[in-house]
Amino acid sequence: MKLPPLSALPAFEATVRLGSMSAAAEELGRTHGAVSKQLAHLSELAGVALFHKSGTGVAPTAEGLMLAEAVRPALTRLEHAWHDVQRRAESPELDIAVSATFAMRWLMPRMPRFYQRHPDAQVNFRMNGKVRLTNSDFDLMLTWDRLRWEFGERKDIVRLGDVAFGIVHAPGLKTERRDKIFKVHNRCVQQLPGDVWGAYQRQTGITVEADSKTAYEHTFLVIEATLAGFGAALVERRLVEEELADGRLVAPFGFLKIENGFGAILPDQSHRHRLAEAFLEWLREEAATTPL
Repeated sequence: MKLPPLSALPAFEATVRLGSMSAAAEELGRTHGAVSKQLAHLSELAGVALFHKSGTGVAPTAEGLMLAEAVRPALTRLEHAWHDVQRRAESPELDIAVSATFAMRWLMPRMPRFYQRHPDAQVNFRMNGKVRLTNSDFDLMLTWDRLRWEFGERKDIVRLGDVAFGIVHAPGLKTERRDKIFKVHNRCVQQLPGDVWGAYQRQTGITVEADSKTAYEHTFLVIEATLAGFGAALVERRLVEEELADGRLVAPFGFLKIENGFGAILPDQSHRHRLAEAFLEWLREEAATTPL
C-alpha cells in the first residue's frame, strides 16, 4: 500500500480549507515553517505542485483539489473512529460471558465488592453454555471447567487462579467406598460434550462405578439434584462452598486442584477495555481468597 506521509495530511487539509499556511499552523498548534516544510515535501513526493499563490495566501492546484477531495473525508472518518475507540476504552460498561451457575453461585454474590471500587461501572452478563456466543457479544468470557477442556498454549486466555474438582453427594446418600473405588447408584451430570468423569478418574486414580446417570441442562440443576439425594455429582468447589460448609454436601475424596485453571478469554488482545483490566485484577483477588 503506497500512501502519502500521513503526518502531513492534517496540515494539507487545513491549508486547503483555510487558504493560508499561517492559519493552518495556528489551528494545528505548529509553526508556519513546519507546515510549509511538510507541504513542500508532500508536493515533492507527489511530483506536482499542490498549491499556488493566491493573494496573500495560497490555493490548491487542480491536483491539490483532487487530493483534498480524498483526504478530507478520510480524516473525518479517522477522527470519528478514533473518538469511538477512546470512548470504548473509557466506557463504564462491560459485557461478561459466563455460565449461569458460576454467575449465580460465585460471581454475583461478590459483585457488590467490585461496585464499591467502581460505582459507575455497569457489568452485563451474557450467559454461555449450549449457546455459542460470538466474539462481538462480550468483552471477556470466564472459564473454569478444566476437566472438560484444557487451556494448552492459547494466547487469548488470561489466567486468574486455580480450580478444584471433586465428587460430592448428600450425607444420607447410600454409597460404597473401598480405597479408590467409589460406588453409587446414580451420577448427576450436565448435558455438555466432554468426559469430565473420565478426566477426573485419570488424574486422581479414583474409579467411579454407577448403575445409571441422569443428565441436566445446567450445572445448578445438577447441584440441586445432588442436594435432593438423586445421586453424586462432580463439581468445582467454588460452586458448592456453602453446601460443603453447612454439611448439606460432603466430598468423600476431597478436591483435585488444577493450577491456573480459572481464566478469562479475551476475544481481541489488541484492544484492552480499561474496565476489563480492572475487573480481571479484582477477579484475581477474589479467586485468591476463595478456599479450594
